[in-house]
Amino acid sequence: MENDQRSDGAGHLSGLELVAAVDGELDEATAQHLHHCDLCRQRLVTLRNLQQALRRRLYRVLCPSTDQLIDYCQGLLTPAQQATIAHHLTSCPYCRSEVDLLMQRDPLIDRLLLSSLLDGRVLRFLR
Repeated sequence: MENDQRSDGAGHLSGLELVAAVDGELDEATAQHLHHCDLCRQRLVTLRNLQQALRRRLYRVLCPSTDQLIDYCQGLLTPAQQATIAHHLTSCPYCRSEVDLLMQRDPLIDRLLLSSLLDGRVLRFLR
């Protein structure tokens, strides 16, 4: 098994250093080591590929569905469900950005909804 030492000796980068490098937290010493060490560079590539595969496979697996987020935005959930989703939004940038998008007012949609409501009232009035 390889020696998991800091890159300043004859050893290789530790798992933590490789994870930091994959996450973009690369210091100069680690960058220099990766430039010269084929084994650590290959371990980095393998770890990066694994992280990407996991991200694709597990993307939003623990998140509420879009329908649940819509109901959350409309206040249609029970207080417990509202609280659960509100708590989730504090730690999930993906759902938070979806809720932000759902909460935006679109003038065109507002006009279409108003028009359809008015058309329905006019049609009922004419009957």
